[in-house]
Amino acid sequence: MTDSKQAPKRQPAKPATRQPAAKPAAKPVAKPAPAAKAAAPATVAATVRARSPRKAPAVAETVARHQKELAAALEKAEAISYEPAPAAKAKPAKASKPAKVKKAKLVRDSYAMPEAEYAQIAVLKKRLGALGSEIKKSELLRAGIAALAALNDTELKAVTDRVERIKTGRPSKK
Repeated sequence: MTDSKQAPKRQPAKPATRQPAAKPAAKPVAKPAPAAKAAAPATVAATVRARSPRKAPAVAETVARHQKELAAALEKAEAISYEPAPAAKAKPAKASKPAKVKKAKLVRDSYAMPEAEYAQIAVLKKRLGALGSEIKKSELLRAGIAALAALNDTELKAVTDRVERIKTGRPSKK
């Protein structure tokens, strides 16, 4: 029985055949270091300073030159007026489709009204049906709101004063 976590057994490697060693080449003789390099700086920073004698004013001049070049390039870029590219070959299938019209978001609400006025909705629906126009209750209410919105201020005030005020909220259970 083999355990899946155990490493597979390896076969012993074949001994490599040995070839005779080549004779070592003659070592070059090391030259003695000059006295000036013997006294090397002790820190890395000192080594960098010794190798590259950069001056702070030269760096500041370079930065200022680069900033001027960037400002000039920015002015040139802002001066360019880009015109919209001409429309590429339009596909006829996409061009013939009409633009999508977003549907108006619907709002659901509940309201209370006296039974007599609620019955008037049914009467108005029957009248419109006799005239050849089927209408839903919500459409009828929306038409009433449109009619009220079309009135001037004095007419609107007169119509709303004729409506009796009712207590809002759900009726109590008896």
